[in-house]
Amino acid sequence: MKRQLILSDEFGNSIDLYNDQGIRLVSTDGIGFNSNITATELYIHDGSMYQSSRLSQRGISLVVRYIGAKHKHEDSKLRLDTLLNCKGVTRLRYVTDNIDWYIECRTEQVNTPPNTFPMLTQLSLLCPDPYWRKSKTDEIVFAGVMPLWEFICEIPESGMEFGEITAGQIRTIYNDGSVDCGAVFEFICKNQCLRPKIENVITGEYIFVNCWMNPGSILTICTERGKKSVTYSLNGETHNYLDQTKTNNGFFQIHRGKNILKYSFEKGSEHSADITCRFDIKYGGI
Repeated sequence: MKRQLILSDEFGNSIDLYNDQGIRLVSTDGIGFNSNITATELYIHDGSMYQSSRLSQRGISLVVRYIGAKHKHEDSKLRLDTLLNCKGVTRLRYVTDNIDWYIECRTEQVNTPPNTFPMLTQLSLLCPDPYWRKSKTDEIVFAGVMPLWEFICEIPESGMEFGEITAGQIRTIYNDGSVDCGAVFEFICKNQCLRPKIENVITGEYIFVNCWMNPGSILTICTERGKKSVTYSLNGETHNYLDQTKTNNGFFQIHRGKNILKYSFEKGSEHSADITCRFDIKYGGI
């Protein structure tokens, strides 16, 4: 069975703590489900009344040991220290045959007790965003060219399709994660259109931008918490269109389970823009 726990930095350097030649994982803590539950005690009844729960920032503790020839332990430790930049972002990625998830961390503490053999290092990592995410971002094409061809393949004599032009105004999205998640909607204008709108047909939530879109322009709507934005780009210039945006319930999320999303324009055909939706499904633990 495939099993990897990969530490990597923002420059592409990485160490697989399950399979590295000089470093092995001994124990982990803080990678599973954990929430702060608020409850009110009822003095005339047994138990309590559940009110709410929330995930606070996540702390992950890893203990590793160094293997192989003793004189190479310092080299392995230096490789590990290089990844754990105290001011940089570290990514912890968990891979098996069935899942490929990651979480972004900051190095809080690295402790290696002196004069011990085998040499051990304890890593304390802090994750401001407590959720694990799929390593590959999900993407839905509402309108545009959907690729159908992959290299290398054999082309039959009857020919084959290299892509499919699609322009369905409604798409169904499934979120199988632990919580609702934000999304990035991108409109790439091909023909002039007015006031693009994206809505969740099931909940009635919508996002409406009061603008003309001209050919070549790009409208980007990000609904992820902490990163919410609306920008309009044309000819290399980008403008903030947040004040031109109207919603009926804030910047809606991709809810758990089934979501039916629809786009439209007040003026312009359904072929006026290429439209994609990208989102990261979030998980509470592994």
